[in-house]
Amino acid sequence: MIILIYILIVLFATTVGATTGLGGGIIIKPLFDVVGFHSVDEIGFFSSVAVFSMCIVSLYKQLRRGTAFNKTIVYSISFGSVIGGFLGEYLFQYAFEIWSNQQVKAVQASVLLVTLLVIFYYTLSKDKIKNLQITSKIGSVLIGLFLGMISVFLGIGGGPLNVSMLMFCFSFPIREAAFYSLATIFFSQLSKLGISVLGGSFIAYDLKIIPFLIITAFIGGLIGTRLNQSLPIKKIEQLYSLLIIFLILLSAYNVIVNML
Repeated sequence: MIILIYILIVLFATTVGATTGLGGGIIIKPLFDVVGFHSVDEIGFFSSVAVFSMCIVSLYKQLRRGTAFNKTIVYSISFGSVIGGFLGEYLFQYAFEIWSNQQVKAVQASVLLVTLLVIFYYTLSKDKIKNLQITSKIGSVLIGLFLGMISVFLGIGGGPLNVSMLMFCFSFPIREAAFYSLATIFFSQLSKLGISVLGGSFIAYDLKIIPFLIITAFIGGLIGTRLNQSLPIKKIEQLYSLLIIFLILLSAYNVIVNML
């Protein structure tokens, strides 16, 4: 029963994650928290595995289709996101040492809620906000570092924050921002999983679930990538906005539940 619930969550999350550039973890993490079958560190690991698997498929499909991208921006952001991923994971482990499981969930949910509210405001007001056009490598690395750190600490993959930041900082349209977002998520989650594997902490987790998560994430990534390439940009933007509203409500629920 637990595996079936996780499969349904991951399929939904990775499909819409690949479609909009949200990455999936932003949906998986809070929904896994609501279900409450595993501890916060296990949930973070499961989310990273699913999101990383989805990114592999989605990026491969987009590159195979000949998706054009700026290599300098991709390499700079990805390099920063790897460093940020390491920092975010160490920050998470430190929080897990000084706070209880429920307190960590409450902090994560609170930070995520504030982040989502800012993102939603930007989404509604982006036509009135003058976007930047960052071209320096250092600026791109710092953006990647910030995105990688906060996404790994929250265990969300960072999708909506990535997309909004990339649209604001580089003036990308949403479909292009989605591609760069997935590249950033891929490398930040790679660093998180690397720490877990090298540190051996994953051995204590419920690993029988992992194969189901990977296979489901592959399927979701394939479906989502096809939708991303076929849907009009307007439809992708509408889906993105609806998901942000849903996630705000879900995060608010998690904040209330974990603070009681």
